Amino acid sequence: MENNSRKPLFYFSNRWFLLFLFVCFPIFSQSPISLRSVDLSSYPEVKLRIHTNGDVTPTRYSISEQVGSTTRLTEEVKVSRLQTKNPLGLYLSIPSYTNAEDRRWLLQLANQMVKIAEQSGGQSRLHIQSDASFPIFERIRSQALDVSFPFPKEEPTQFPIRNWDRFVDSIPENESNTDSILVLVSFAKEWPDRFAIPEFAKKIREKRLQLFVLSPNSLEANKLVSYANGSFFSISKADSFTSLFLQLKETASPDWEIQYLSPWKLSQWKENEVNVTLSGIPSGIQTEFQYEITPFQTMYLKGSDPFVFFPVSLFLILLCIASLYYLRGFEPTPQKERNVAQLTPVSYEDRDERKEEMAVYDRMYGETLEKAAKDREIALVTKENAVLHGSAYTYAVIQVREGSQLYEPIPLQWEEMTIGSFESNHIVLHDPNVSGLHAKIKNRKGKYILFDCVSEAGVYLNGRKLLRPKVLHNLDEVQIGKTILTFRGRY
Repeated sequence: MENNSRKPLFYFSNRWFLLFLFVCFPIFSQSPISLRSVDLSSYPEVKLRIHTNGDVTPTRYSISEQVGSTTRLTEEVKVSRLQTKNPLGLYLSIPSYTNAEDRRWLLQLANQMVKIAEQSGGQSRLHIQSDASFPIFERIRSQALDVSFPFPKEEPTQFPIRNWDRFVDSIPENESNTDSILVLVSFAKEWPDRFAIPEFAKKIREKRLQLFVLSPNSLEANKLVSYANGSFFSISKADSFTSLFLQLKETASPDWEIQYLSPWKLSQWKENEVNVTLSGIPSGIQTEFQYEITPFQTMYLKGSDPFVFFPVSLFLILLCIASLYYLRGFEPTPQKERNVAQLTPVSYEDRDERKEEMAVYDRMYGETLEKAAKDREIALVTKENAVLHGSAYTYAVIQVREGSQLYEPIPLQWEEMTIGSFESNHIVLHDPNVSGLHAKIKNRKGKYILFDCVSEAGVYLNGRKLLRPKVLHNLDEVQIGKTILTFRGRY
């Protein structure tokens, strides 16, 4: 019994001792100088953008650069204040109210914080703590936080860390140089889910959020602030609100720009790592950072320069246009094509088809086999360069009409489509006056050519007998026997 009674006493005594350490000696100490960016576009001239917190006024600085184990000091440092303010991204989480006084106080607190973010040019998001729901207001304005604001009344949350963790998950990662402020307001002195504080603080640091906690002075609150490298403000002290608003205004204040000439003047086409120490004089406050010089980074900086990017881009565009213009007019000579045609082996099927077509030419047009063969070779050489008179279509169909019977349009989707009474034809006509292979239509570069395959009854195009192959035009009528075929083409 004595051991059991001593254990709680020892536990609470250590707990209050740790609370005293958290309040008086924070684990992480924030530097009053924070680095925004390093500009190496005009190296060896280096431009630093810094932000100062508190009463630090940079009147004079000394900068030293270390490469390897050797350190060199800069000779001249220029300090100037930027004109534009630093836009704040404010993420505010407040508890729900229990009475009218709490409601009015919470709305006034949120109104003042959102107004500071508005004056800096930033945006705000308001979260109401609740275990049952997740009320959140995007891009809230200070004018809306008045007595008419639809403030939901929720039960006091039992798991504040769980509520805040869900709220932080909804915040996008801060990938810019602007400040994202996370303000957590709580009335509770103890948080039952305190075991989740380390993971929650890690998530805050990963999203680069500056944490402000306004709550009663407790071990949990100071532990969260210490782990997340934030700031704590006691809700029971009047000067805490003044310090909170002052720190928000200082965060939104304009940044400083520091220019100096690097004493090393390193080559931009070699990899080097430089450690920089920035010290304030006479305050003695200093901060350390490093920057790297790599060939890839140098190429990117040179390419992003407008005086380099636009001339190079214009030259590449003109080069592409010239190449396309040259390739557009390039065609092989007929002599080369003839040599290629002579070297290309001819299959037996092509040879039989050629003999059949030469026989058709001989019977229909009165040409000899030798002349047809010669014309055939000439046609094979010049068919790609020959200009066919007529219109080229991207899509064409044949409308078949037998007497009063009108059939569905037949697409001309093959390079060659045959017409006749045989079932092997692409277009079969059940007409006693139609031969087995009566006619055919060939597609040559979008131009459809009508051929008569030595039919007995012949082929009529627009009322005239077809004596030689001709290119079809839109709405041309082809008569085969007693069947009318209407050609329709679309560009």
